[in-house]
Amino acid sequence: MRKWIKRILLIAAIVIVTALMLLGYAYFIEPRRLVVTESELRVPNFDPELNGLKIVAISDIHAGSNHVTHEKLREIVAAANQQNPDLILLLGDYVSQSDGTHSPLVMPVNEIAENLKGFSARYGIYGVIGNHDWWYDQAAVRAALEPIGIRVLDNETVRLEIHGKPVYIWGIEDLWKHDRVPLEPFEAIGEKRNIIAITHNPDSLLKTPSGISLMLAGHSHGGQVNIPFYGRKAFVNDPRFMYGEAVVDGKPIYVTAGIGTSILPLRFRVPPEIAVLTIYSTD
Repeated sequence: MRKWIKRILLIAAIVIVTALMLLGYAYFIEPRRLVVTESELRVPNFDPELNGLKIVAISDIHAGSNHVTHEKLREIVAAANQQNPDLILLLGDYVSQSDGTHSPLVMPVNEIAENLKGFSARYGIYGVIGNHDWWYDQAAVRAALEPIGIRVLDNETVRLEIHGKPVYIWGIEDLWKHDRVPLEPFEAIGEKRNIIAITHNPDSLLKTPSGISLMLAGHSHGGQVNIPFYGRKAFVNDPRFMYGEAVVDGKPIYVTAGIGTSILPLRFRVPPEIAVLTIYSTD
């Protein structure tokens, strides 16, 4: 009987120690990381002359959240520029509140902007607003980002000329704001080709018409925690596009895991990432 008690206690001790080690890793180590993930995407309604277009997608910076320091922000800028991208697209949630909703910011927005200076891309840097940004103050976030070269698109498009072809960046408001995808900017585009939609919440895809080449989004944080044999839990978005590339109703989307944390200050098997996407035509 004593042997069994000792074995049970030993097993319990091993389980507790292992759990504490994994928790320590998820809090102290993984959130400090920054990985560059590279993907090749083949998309419709995209001119072959644009093949090889390189996009850096960054989302959910949540400056001031666990291990997202001033130094980390500068590291993000340097790592993005090292990819020699054609476009840098920022997908919202630059700020972080102390209780995850409407409380004061952990890092002031002027400090965020100061440390995000210096992004460089051949055809520009564009961004959208996330739910944490408008919970705080959408106008203040936009006013801080635009002087450092990040053009914020709020239900508007910008037309670029790349290799003799028009490319449209369509910035869509965060879905949680009004539960809608305003279609006027999309409908104003003549030929529905080479349209890259950027938004914060990937569920916007379900309200977006066919004709886009690709949607880029964040918001999910890739689940933040990816448990072996169980996977990722979709707390805030449709589970069909939790992370990475997906096609729903014929519309391609790529969801990046982002940088910071929200609610739980943990990341486990979902490291902070900069997504580097090279786009090719299926036509």
